Amino acid sequence: MANFSPAFIDALLEHCDLVRLIDSRVPLKKKGRDFWACCPFHQEKSPSFSVSADKQIYYCFGCHAHGNAIGFLMAHDRLSFPEAVKTLADEVGVALPEDGPAGEQESLRPLRAILEKAIGVYRSALAEHPPAQEYLRGRGLSEEIIGRFELGYAPSAAGFLSQKLGREPSLRQQLLGAGLVSGREDGSVYDRFRGRVIFPIRDGRGQAVGLGGRSLDGHEPKYLNSPESALYHKGRVLYGLHQAREGMRRAGRVLLVEGYLDVITLHQAGIDYAVAASGTALGDSQMEMLFRAAHEVLLCFDGDTAGRNAAWRAVQTAPEHLRAGRLLRLLFLPDGQDPDSLVREQGGAAFESMLPTARPAIDFFLEELQRRHNLAAEDEKALFLHAARDFLKRVSDPVLREVYEQRVQMLCGLAPVARRAPSRTPRKATFFAAGGRSLFKTALRLLLNFPEDPAWQALDRDLLPFLFDRDPMAEILAEALDILANMTHLSSHELFAKLSVLKHAEACYALVMSDSGDEEEQVLMRLEISGCVARVNQRLAAARSHFISRAADQGGLSALSEQERAEVVRLSRRDRRNGVGSK
Repeated sequence: MANFSPAFIDALLEHCDLVRLIDSRVPLKKKGRDFWACCPFHQEKSPSFSVSADKQIYYCFGCHAHGNAIGFLMAHDRLSFPEAVKTLADEVGVALPEDGPAGEQESLRPLRAILEKAIGVYRSALAEHPPAQEYLRGRGLSEEIIGRFELGYAPSAAGFLSQKLGREPSLRQQLLGAGLVSGREDGSVYDRFRGRVIFPIRDGRGQAVGLGGRSLDGHEPKYLNSPESALYHKGRVLYGLHQAREGMRRAGRVLLVEGYLDVITLHQAGIDYAVAASGTALGDSQMEMLFRAAHEVLLCFDGDTAGRNAAWRAVQTAPEHLRAGRLLRLLFLPDGQDPDSLVREQGGAAFESMLPTARPAIDFFLEELQRRHNLAAEDEKALFLHAARDFLKRVSDPVLREVYEQRVQMLCGLAPVARRAPSRTPRKATFFAAGGRSLFKTALRLLLNFPEDPAWQALDRDLLPFLFDRDPMAEILAEALDILANMTHLSSHELFAKLSVLKHAEACYALVMSDSGDEEEQVLMRLEISGCVARVNQRLAAARSHFISRAADQGGLSALSEQERAEVVRLSRRDRRNGVGSK
């Protein structure tokens, strides 16, 4: 993954207008201080998706999606982090760092340009080659879908592309770098793709990264892809991802099939959330790309032995990606059928009617593992248990893992695994626990809205851990204060950029986006800060005093350090002055 410095990311977000960015993709309407729309990440009838111009963040009160401009581009446009940063930089006119990804992008620019030119040349060649046109028509492809996927044709002549694009040494190096030609020992070059229908391969942002070619004249291999290069990394590409973006968002699922023509035929039939691996077995990077595209992933395989073997290999990469809310299922087609042939013979509706038969990936894994072991033999049962448990240990979702651990026990005729009940230590009601939640929630709410107020410097941050167990808001408040202590330029949207990587980010987003008052209410909120900080310090002092007093009661004053004994006296005097003990 490309590395960008925190300073660059902060500067990039500073230049961004999140309202304008989101409004260009999801029309927003102003209500109060914020902007609203129906959420683009889940189906709803009334708007619950809110965008704050002041804080440069968004939050959905329905599905709890939240983040900043980069997070929105990753979720909405289905981009990786580097792609989202590059897209945002392009939109706001900020140059990428020259010593990092920008330099790399600059070196790739001529390769992308020559690849785009080649795509144009091959598309023109298709219009002049009736046999290639007849082949595509024979596959049932319309002119519209051919244009949408930019299909072309590479003639058989070894020097066709060089003649069209030029023979200058600099162009020859670009053609080599983009994987469009191959070199001979004498220094000459020849076209890599000859006598083939051409399938341009684009990344999630729509940028050309390579080509695929299907032989029309019988030459092997039947399918040929661009070689690995600075542009093309087959293990990090999904064919059709760019074209499938809207379909995946609408359907809430993504369908992985084997071939390029499978993808195109499915899209033409209205199943426009299909993609394919690019000339390689499914790997970790591609699996994560699929789940980044949609929460439900369907892997489609032929029903024969080769298809089941491919499914077995694919499932091995799955466990670490199976987090809460993600679904991974396998769809096996009838023997002798692939998506392309099935749709052409029976139609898109027939294919979609098969989707409910897709089976959970772990079900398939356990059944296949059981098929490979004789559970009637105790030694093979042990091998089965070892393999199943090792696999399930890798499953990221603890609830899903527990469900299948029970299944494995049942398959082996063993007693169910005892569920581990969450520990619940009864707590005595103390004077500082009652009402503490509302106070710390108020403090966090004010801090998130006005982090630049100097009153926060007077809050006794070191005492907050004494209330972590009793009030989760105290811990979140401490995290926010720690971030502020390390920020030189304080602003609410910079604070949220730092908070976004913490485990309590959603709680912070929900809390601050619930405040949609007008300017007068904002002024009144700011006036509350000093008094709130004073009340928090009183509550913290009481908590510390209670902790030390309890330690003294249990072990005597001798159990306390000299500093703690002095602190008991000091806090007790302050409590009496502030009237804490009487509350």
